[in-house]
Amino acid sequence: MADEADGIEDVFEHSTRVALTAGGLMAERIMRAREQQHREAQAASEQEAREVQQRLDSERAAARSSLAPVSRDEWWESASPEDIGDAWQTANAWRDIDPDAQRTADEMRDQLRRRYDVDVDSLGADPGAVREALERRERAHELATDAREQARQEQRTAQLLMRDADRADNDREPDQADVDRDRADEYRDTAERRKDMAADLEGVADEETVEARVIADTNEGRPAKEAVSDAPRRAPTARRGRGKGAQTRQPRRSERGR
Repeated sequence: MADEADGIEDVFEHSTRVALTAGGLMAERIMRAREQQHREAQAASEQEAREVQQRLDSERAAARSSLAPVSRDEWWESASPEDIGDAWQTANAWRDIDPDAQRTADEMRDQLRRRYDVDVDSLGADPGAVREALERRERAHELATDAREQARQEQRTAQLLMRDADRADNDREPDQADVDRDRADEYRDTAERRKDMAADLEGVADEETVEARVIADTNEGRPAKEAVSDAPRRAPTARRGRGKGAQTRQPRRSERGR
């Protein structure tokens, strides 16, 4: 039994080192991309710079929320290597502009040394395993970024439809106003679901979870590009079915074997 337990611990430590290495590398890429995006937005226009800053503020708030449980002992008791790698990635991706993220990174450094004798500055993870894990993280981050952009498009479409609804009210066309508001609600619902998807995907290292989440989103929602391209200043009179079913999230590995 002791040998079996030692084997489980060895596998857990190996997987944790891989997840931490890949998460740290991904965090560096995210920071560089964010800095580049901010510079380009500032050079473009004040309006674009404000929009980028608002988007970053929203993503920063989501990151802080996702890191909140890391300070609790129960999180560490049930955290998988992927969970630890995700948190390490998020903390390091925001540590340069968020004091809470920096504190979380420092706390994780101490916890990893104390609990698992893992030094984040000398991980020594298998290069091949790290490469594969990093590719999965890049894929998840790319999909999360796309989902956020689609959500923004859906929200803009909803705003246009609400403007049309107000105009229809002024023109004394209550039926048309109701149609516009119903469609605006649909687009807002889809935008919220896409933002949830982005949050679910951020940092996910499990390829099956990534692909399953994308397939579920494709089946449940209307593509944002289609939404924007046909969003008229006056919505059509025919109603479109919502098609919004209950969302089933794919479970992530949150507990390691004992």
